[in-house]
Amino acid sequence: MRSLPASLRKKWDDFIGPEASGVDNIMTVGCGLIGGVLAPVLVKRQRQASSGAALVASALAMDLWGGAWVNNTLACGRWYERSGQTNANHYQFALLHLHPFMFAWLDRRSRRRLSWWVWAGIQYAYLLGATVLIRRNPPIRRNGGVALTVGGILLDQILEPSKSAPWFAFIYYPKLLMGHAASSLWSDEQLNSAHGMSENP
Repeated sequence: MRSLPASLRKKWDDFIGPEASGVDNIMTVGCGLIGGVLAPVLVKRQRQASSGAALVASALAMDLWGGAWVNNTLACGRWYERSGQTNANHYQFALLHLHPFMFAWLDRRSRRRLSWWVWAGIQYAYLLGATVLIRRNPPIRRNGGVALTVGGILLDQILEPSKSAPWFAFIYYPKLLMGHAASSLWSDEQLNSAHGMSENP
């Protein structure tokens, strides 16, 4: 992202981590664009799907697909585990991800055995609970992040996947649990080598 103006470059670095490589940047943007292009195709297959719904799906997919990649990079892991970051920062990040409710809105006209809004509430509650469990138990960080990510995907299958975004759980939970909450792909030594782990609140 060296071509960006300095102010935008700093915002980008503050978001994904200043150590992000060129490959990290390309893959983050690329994954986001792929999601943004493919998501509306699935939405338009739904009856009565509007252009507005397709646009919402595209925006949500860009955020989730790009985020699933970048949140699992070492640069991002180091950045969000740096000194001064607390568990509260991770909780706030998770709280902002109200995506299940947006997909419930997209799916609201499709029939299912369980209300889409109940579906969204269960998915969101699972995300928040799993994030707290990971952050409050550092010894289980890596394995717990993977296990709880798999648990979220299985939960989605039990509840019945979104009609407009059947890919939802496969991206949402790796981004937020295996990635942001746990940095499961990276050891403590790798995360500590640049910034040091955050202190628990």
